[in-house]
Amino acid sequence: MVGTRTAKLSEQRMAKSVLGILEGEESEDLIKWLEGTKYWKRNNGRDHVIIAQDPNALFKVIDKVRNGILLVSDFGRLKGDQASLVKDIILPYSHRINSYNGEIGVGNRKSLLFFMGNRYRKEGGKIRDTLFQILEHENDVIIKHGAQSRVSRRMASQGMHSSKFCLHPAGDTPSACRLFDAIVSLCVPVIVSDYIELPFEDIIDYKKIAVFVDTDTAVKTGYLASYLRGISEEAILQYQKELKLVKRYFEYDDPNGTVNEIWRQVSQKVPLIKLMINREKRLVRRRLNDPDCSCICTGQNGTNTRL
Repeated sequence: MVGTRTAKLSEQRMAKSVLGILEGEESEDLIKWLEGTKYWKRNNGRDHVIIAQDPNALFKVIDKVRNGILLVSDFGRLKGDQASLVKDIILPYSHRINSYNGEIGVGNRKSLLFFMGNRYRKEGGKIRDTLFQILEHENDVIIKHGAQSRVSRRMASQGMHSSKFCLHPAGDTPSACRLFDAIVSLCVPVIVSDYIELPFEDIIDYKKIAVFVDTDTAVKTGYLASYLRGISEEAILQYQKELKLVKRYFEYDDPNGTVNEIWRQVSQKVPLIKLMINREKRLVRRRLNDPDCSCICTGQNGTNTRL
């Protein structure tokens, strides 16, 4: 979907550009058109909202739209001068399986841990094959290789709804839809992804709804399954209770869910947008070898801001 409209956020009217997954000449033509609009020209796109959730979305032209607020799933393929937790917003993937609408409890969750997905991934996702080798012989663990299909989604839905924990290892990028499938299934996520960024973290304490295990620890033979078996039923029920409380934030069709929360997050960026627009009006252009971190700069280990 491509379009430009004016939306009122806080006290300021902002132009919103919605950009889909485009590649090659198509994306370049779109950027050429966008840069020619009066809305973009008035402040070089600072007040635009750009949807770039898929890791490949606008990949070749991301430098030309980085001034806007980027809606992304993570920063896995973005450089430090392209995206920032200060400027941009982390989105949840839309879940692929049916939500679990039953009550909390472990009686019907016979499996300890469930994972179904592609075993072989690139980059940080190489850990998946190692985890398969470690976990596939555990009696109370279900771990299967499978690609996206209607049948696999049905199997994943059954598996997540009948398991206490759901594994989320890194894939080609740190985040994936599987994490959000687990959340709406009330299946406690076990996150093995060292560089993951998570949506709406200003209002959600993920330590209350998920188990985090660093990569080096997770690949120790026997550790992960043993650790999860040691988590008490009472603790699992508390995780499920917290998951149920935040579940709506991951439902795109809930009136008080994901879309509403995205716009709340965008509205919080308005003061920063105003600052950047006014600041650029009076700054002399400078040639720097490194990114200018006087306002926004980010790296793998955190965000550095000096406002």
